[in-house]
Amino acid sequence: MEDKDRVEIPEVLSAFLDATTAEEKHRILEENADSVDEHIVLNMEISLDIISKDGATLDDRIGYILYYLRTRTRFEGSRLRR
Repeated sequence: MEDKDRVEIPEVLSAFLDATTAEEKHRILEENADSVDEHIVLNMEISLDIISKDGATLDDRIGYILYYLRTRTRFEGSRLRR
């Protein structure tokens, strides 16, 4: 692949996609919420199989991803304690 065809992945998205737990993903997004854009949030939603509502603002979408990840963190934790 030539350099001109290479796509740069934003560092925050790369870290989010590489994170192995919902808790880690939550921390990454929460710490970087002010620096993400529509493209990054869309890729995060896709990676989590989340569909945002039509007309949802960027802040609403980030809030829903954080809510979803908090919920997953609770279930991951309770599942591991059994």
